[in-house]
Amino acid sequence: MQTYSRSFLQGLPEEEKQRRIDMIVNGFFQNLRNAAIAGKTQYIYTPDCRNMSGPIVLAKRTQTPPEPIITNEDLIAAFQRKFPDCDVSYQETWVEVDATNKVLKKGIVIDWS
Repeated sequence: MQTYSRSFLQGLPEEEKQRRIDMIVNGFFQNLRNAAIAGKTQYIYTPDCRNMSGPIVLAKRTQTPPEPIITNEDLIAAFQRKFPDCDVSYQETWVEVDATNKVLKKGIVIDWS
């Protein structure tokens, strides 16, 4: 018989948040890897607003758990652990699209220069 302690159950929200953050890193790592192979020294992660969760099936019922709230600070801390010795920071930069238009690009920069 398996048991689930109070501390185990209380820790599930944080465990789920970390699982989602791992999914985020795994989702962009190939692009970051390609940038490093190409000789670049930084990668900008721009949050993706798509819903990454799916339903959880529980004996004849489907229940969707609430999305964990993941802040930029959560992501920066996680990225610092995942990419040690890299500078990780949130930045907002105006990028010129053409001669008359600029777009504000917001993201978390991972810099390994």
